[in-house]
Amino acid sequence: MSRTLAPAAPTISLTIGTLTLPGYSLRNGQRLASALERELGRLLIQGALPGPGFALEQVQIPRFATPAGERPERTGRRLARLIAEQLQGPGQ
Repeated sequence: MSRTLAPAAPTISLTIGTLTLPGYSLRNGQRLASALERELGRLLIQGALPGPGFALEQVQIPRFATPAGERPERTGRRLARLIAEQLQGPGQ
């Protein structure tokens, strides 16, 4: 009996050195950062990944409003989408 192995999913190493979150408590900032990291990793694996050895010192995202009462996890996911769009380039 022969088995067909599914191709291995791409792997990435994502490190966020410093994340400035003005207006967030330590606890909510950690919740936001955790959601951002998970969502960004997911988006990068699903989309076009930058080439091997890609590194970026800083990402600037446009200022955006956070609706009153928005959970930190949702804000983290929105930020992840903005960052992924910049990393993947226009039209991706």
